[in-house]
Amino acid sequence: EAAGLTMLSYHCHSLHPAGVSCVGVLLESHISFHTWPDEGVITLDMFTTSSKPLLPALPEIERLFGVPRVNAETGEEEEPVSVWSHELRGFRTDEERRANVYDDNSDLSNWITSPLEVTKKQIVTVKTEIQQIDIWDASEREDLPSYEDGVRLGFGPDDPRWMQHEYASPTRLLFLDGALLAIADSDAEFHESLVHPGMFAHPSPKNVAILGGGDGATLREVLRHRSVEKVTMIEKDAKLVELARVHLPKMCNCSEIVGSTEVCFDDARVELVYQQPKDYFALNNLTDIDFLVLDGTVPETDREVPEHWFNDKKFVDAMIDSLSENGVLATQVGTAPTILDPRADLSVFRHRERFINSLEANPKIKSIFIYEEAHCGFYEPKAFLVACRDVTCRRHWYAETDEIDYAIYDRIGGLKDGKPSLVHYDGATQRSFQAPPRAWETVYCRREPEPFECAYRGLDKNAELFEFDPENEEESSFEIRMSKNKETGEDEVGVYAKVDMPEGSYLMPTHLAASFEVSDDSMENVHANTQIEGVDKATVIEDFIDFIDTHGHPSIQEGSGKNYVEVGGSFMMRISEDPEEANVRRWIPSHPDGGRPKFSPVYDRHRHSFDVFLVASRDIKAGEEVVKPVGLWDI
Repeated sequence: EAAGLTMLSYHCHSLHPAGVSCVGVLLESHISFHTWPDEGVITLDMFTTSSKPLLPALPEIERLFGVPRVNAETGEEEEPVSVWSHELRGFRTDEERRANVYDDNSDLSNWITSPLEVTKKQIVTVKTEIQQIDIWDASEREDLPSYEDGVRLGFGPDDPRWMQHEYASPTRLLFLDGALLAIADSDAEFHESLVHPGMFAHPSPKNVAILGGGDGATLREVLRHRSVEKVTMIEKDAKLVELARVHLPKMCNCSEIVGSTEVCFDDARVELVYQQPKDYFALNNLTDIDFLVLDGTVPETDREVPEHWFNDKKFVDAMIDSLSENGVLATQVGTAPTILDPRADLSVFRHRERFINSLEANPKIKSIFIYEEAHCGFYEPKAFLVACRDVTCRRHWYAETDEIDYAIYDRIGGLKDGKPSLVHYDGATQRSFQAPPRAWETVYCRREPEPFECAYRGLDKNAELFEFDPENEEESSFEIRMSKNKETGEDEVGVYAKVDMPEGSYLMPTHLAASFEVSDDSMENVHANTQIEGVDKATVIEDFIDFIDTHGHPSIQEGSGKNYVEVGGSFMMRISEDPEEANVRRWIPSHPDGGRPKFSPVYDRHRHSFDVFLVASRDIKAGEEVVKPVGLWDI
């Protein structure tokens, strides 16, 4: 009755030595159950050809068949445990399967309804005009108590309950139309990774917009930044926000953030707009958003999804137009790739590739970064993207660990109780985001035509290496000689080849790899210190500055604010304005399009090598001087 099914007939018989077995014939198919009284177990199987779902009948099934058992030792009733699986059978078209949130291809099925080993409890399921919202509690049989569980329950170091599943708290999961959007236990790892890399890529974000984010966790992370003055959250479904307040309190909790409110949605800086983001952008001419974050599900399918913002170039351009001059856009972009993946535009990640292509094609976007985080609680690492309108965004992106840590301290600070605000993101985490994993480079280089820089993903193993060893002249491939400058008549140092060096050979790679990095900020500080009145001049510092100015060069990563200073034998190579005389070039030549691509996992992964290594630009004969051209490191 609870499932809306019709019983036609049934048959029951006793089992030997105990128990009973029953089968019922339904108008829609059949139902059967078997009991094991000694074990206190009943198994039930329902099969229906009806279009009506069976899940609504689950509470009634548990009420009727889940008879409490009395513990023989304590005399107390034990709560019945239900273990169940829901599967869709039968014949459905691909379109019908995609439209059903309980299909075995959906996250809701894979995480909740299908696996028997998962203990689950339905918190709420609501079908709105826009989407189906599901919130569940779930735990697996192998789950053990977390650190928070132990603190809450007062476990001691040797407490045996640390290894007992029944003391592990379930995690709460949020699904939208069957797609997993958020995991409460690991939401900090996910949302800190989504928000803070992009927020700290901006010098001082004041005006922020969030597209989606109805669970409140992205808003929570944004409100941690003291620079933020206004947040506009455009959420298409007001019901999701309503449910988050009741059923996802941890995710929208801002009670410990200094200057905020108990519930993030109620912060005075926040404006909630319940509207389709595309409609909102179409009706509002936005131009001053410092940080725009997209928080929603990402399509990973071989079919077209034209309605998703990844596939709407006009909307992508509208989002970019809404950014301020140094504005930043951030979004999650789905599951991280593997080195086995095909070309991105031919795979289930075609929508992500199309979105990246739209960003690359927009002249207002100057740099794009891709990174991934494996600690978000999903089955596979999640990928994220940050795009900037100002190329100096790279300066913040490539910041040192201590710079990021100080920025967090300066802009976010701690919670009201003095504890750190962030549980996952810090300078070391940002450091891990600066070079994307190799799979991104591999898939990127499967583009057609192959990007120019893909030919430089590793040193040419067929090319020779020629080293300079001043302590072993016999082994050294170079020697230092003094000669007269033809124009000035002054003595000058030169580097000469002792052996033939074919074109493309690596010159002094060990010495060049030892080049040290110094930022523009550090140089400005050192220069400023030499200008302080009343302080004796520090000749050694001035000499150091002169050495950097003479032998250093800016990174070819425009806007990074990094400089590299040669400290080995290469800095003694003469520089010539005559291109015919020069016989040295940097390892990766200038990009045919000028500068470097705004999106390139290759440049991001090999930026140090690209900034230091030199090769022979033509065959160099033994006894010939090794000469650099003017503008060797020009972008």
